[in-house]
Amino acid sequence: MNKKQLIIELAMPIVFALISIYIIVKAIPMEGEGVFPIMSAGVLLICAAYLFFETLVKKEEVVKLEGVNLGKVGITLLALIVYVVLIKKIGYIVDTFLLCVFIIRSLGYKKIGITVLCATLAVCATFFVFKVLLSVPLPMIFLDF
Repeated sequence: MNKKQLIIELAMPIVFALISIYIIVKAIPMEGEGVFPIMSAGVLLICAAYLFFETLVKKEEVVKLEGVNLGKVGITLLALIVYVVLIKKIGYIVDTFLLCVFIIRSLGYKKIGITVLCATLAVCATFFVFKVLLSVPLPMIFLDF
């Protein structure tokens, strides 16, 4: 592996480690509400450390950019930015449903019935986990309990 490829390979786990450390530092003062972000960031930090050392030891390409459709990656990132901007305006359920439909359709699935079913199941599952099981406050237009 050449030096440029090694830098690319090591950049990803370093960025993930920095993000997870930032989340942990910001979540510690939150006490009870910060438990889930701390746990999630801890798992991310462990994965980043593993990937970092795995890259150093094996010296194999992990990040393979050949064949990646950068246009689709850009559109997905744009969709996620729109999702973040709209979530407080139109609520979690509608915004997440629209994001799921958009992502599924952009991946090339054409059957609208299956797309709507999958998006609905994804919204129901994430709503149940976060709102009901974990009591995470979600921005809601309706079904706010």
